[in-house]
Amino acid sequence: MAGKKKSQRKAWQQQATLPPDKFLSESEEQMLRRYVSTQADAARLRHRSRSINDEMIVLTLLNTGLRAAELCGLRIRNIPQTKDKNLLWVETGKRGKKRPVELGPKFAQRLRKYVQEYRPKASPDDFVFVSERDHQGKAAKPYCYWSVYTKVKRIGKAALRSDILHPHVLRHTYATRLYNEEHDLLFVQEQLGHSSSTTTAIYARTDQKSRHRQVEALEKAEKPPAGGSEEV
Repeated sequence: MAGKKKSQRKAWQQQATLPPDKFLSESEEQMLRRYVSTQADAARLRHRSRSINDEMIVLTLLNTGLRAAELCGLRIRNIPQTKDKNLLWVETGKRGKKRPVELGPKFAQRLRKYVQEYRPKASPDDFVFVSERDHQGKAAKPYCYWSVYTKVKRIGKAALRSDILHPHVLRHTYATRLYNEEHDLLFVQEQLGHSSSTTTAIYARTDQKSRHRQVEALEKAEKPPAGGSEEV
């Protein structure tokens, strides 16, 4: 099984493209965000934390591009502590690599607020995300990879009526959105913690809007021959 997955990844890299079912469209992402927000709002009214925790896990994956294992390893000390510093520090990267991940100021503030409200007694060495029954602020076991995987799958089925969602789809979605903003492949590589730009290059061929604009621009630049027809 491991050999099959490795060969699939190698094939993707050679093709330098990301299959459409490996990242969310804009409409799918909005549906997912609305679903977790609605569920979290209802949970606040009932003074329950599960759906609030679910929302923050999904938003963290969507706003950072972290791998599921990296999210599980996040500690309180790794998140931005002040408004002037919006860097999240990943200590459990692939192959032991550590890296900073730059956050948007709004999400950085939201992450700080989440910890203040739902982990008020947690120490800097405690994990950010813990199981609901341990949400009293004390040190607790973090989520494992499969806990996050099954949680995201469950949310995806409810929000999208589809079985496509898992943590790495959210990572691909983040990377695709980030690349399409400025087409800065090096920045995407640094944010994701890729060792090779070849791996990151799969996101350079997912900007469908840009492709459409380019081919439409070619059509506008074309001039039909005098007295001729555009029909072929």
